[in-house]
Formats: sequence, structure tokens, C-alpha cells
Amino acid sequence: MINKSWSELSTMCPIDLSRIVVYSREFESLIPKKISEVNLNKSKEDVLSARASFDSMVATLIQLLHNREILEKEEDKILFGWMTDNLSRYLKRLDDEEFNLVVKFDEPNKDVSRVGVSRISAYAKLLITSSNILIYESLLKATEEYSQIKEKKPRYFLYILFQVFQLTLSVFGGLPREGIKGIRKSAIQTFPISYSSLLGNKGQEIIRKGYEEETGVDINKYKKTLKDLQDSGEDFVDSLAEDFEESKDGEGGGL
Repeated sequence: MINKSWSELSTMCPIDLSRIVVYSREFESLIPKKISEVNLNKSKEDVLSARASFDSMVATLIQLLHNREILEKEEDKILFGWMTDNLSRYLKRLDDEEFNLVVKFDEPNKDVSRVGVSRISAYAKLLITSSNILIYESLLKATEEYSQIKEKKPRYFLYILFQVFQLTLSVFGGLPREGIKGIRKSAIQTFPISYSSLLGNKGQEIIRKGYEEETGVDINKYKKTLKDLQDSGEDFVDSLAEDFEESKDGEGGGL
């Protein structure tokens, strides 16, 4: 594992990472360090428990970003919903890998079970990479970028983190949608890699178009709802939480 300094990152980051740190440490204590035939059954249990801790890290990050100071404008909320969708689909990818590597071929009888050291090791490696790169390194990169800008506004951190996640998930294979055939390269992927570019008028329009292209959702459908909820985020975050669970568990939200 990489040498992570959560204390230093927590000091620099504009959002409170204390809850994420708790789940990260829980994850690191659970993930198997050495998998062998001797501890195979325990390793199976541990990777599943570690996965739960990782999911808690992602869910907590989404909760922390749903903040009035961060989501000032309609486009901020759209960007937030887009990022939530990206992360939920990555969790769906982990669900699929977990089923194929750990659950699908497992049997109570060790002699007939096809889940061996290599399968558990492969899943553990995927979880470790996800924790290290998708969560810690993405937060670190976004925090470093944010610390260098002169005018610090909480919503700027959202835009920087969104860009970092886009790049990271494109490497992890977390961006393509199932069920959307012939999808074009989205506007956001062809736009200059700069959070400041997204804050301008053209960038705000790019967010709308890019969201529609990548998700297949007509953003005009939600305009009135977003406007009505400008002063109250309760219903909005509830709907996002429902979408998060549905896209993670459902067929349409997979990778």
C-alpha cells in the first residue's frame, strides 16, 4: 500500500475528511495483507468487509459535497449529480467484479469451490487500488490544485475534484455507459482540462450538454425541480440518494 498521510491531507482539504479517514483506516485494517490456502475463508470475509468500508468512504464523500456553500448554482448541482452518477457506476463495477471473483463460484465445500487464492487476491488488489487512487490520490490532487488558486470558493473545489475524477475513472474504465449505443465522446472530454474553463458561461453550458450526452438524461426535465429547490436541498439530496442506490444496484447504472 502507498504511504498515505491523511492528517496532512485533512489539514489542507476544504472539506472535513474526518469521517472518510475513519472508514479508510477501517478498510486498511480489514483488507487481507497475505492471502493463502490456510486463511482463504477468512480472507473472503475480510475482502467483503473491506468493500463495505470502501462504499462508506464513497457515500460519505458524496454527503460532504452536498453543501449549500458548494452547490451555489443550478450547474453546480448538475455537476454534483453527474459526479455522483460516475461514482455509483464505479461501485456497480465493483459489484460485478465481486460477484465474478468471490461470490459466483464459491461453495461451502472447499474441495469443490472454485474461489481460490488468485481470485481473492485479484479482488483485494482492485479494492486497494480503488481506495488508494480513486479516493485518496484524487482528494490529494484536488486539494493541491485548490490550494494554489488565489480566490478560494468551496464550489471551486467541486469543479476541480470533478475533473480529477473524470480523468481517474477514464483510466479505470468507469465512464462508459451500458445501454447507450453509439455514444459519442462527451463534450466534457473534449473540453480543455481546467476547472476554471467550466466556471465560465461556455463551461456551464458544457456541463449541461456533457451530462445529457453521457447519461442520456434530458436536463430540461429537471430545470423546474432544481429551481424550486434552490433554497432547500432536502428533496434534492433525497432524490440523489435514491438515484445513487438505483444506479449502483440496477441494470441501467452498470458499466
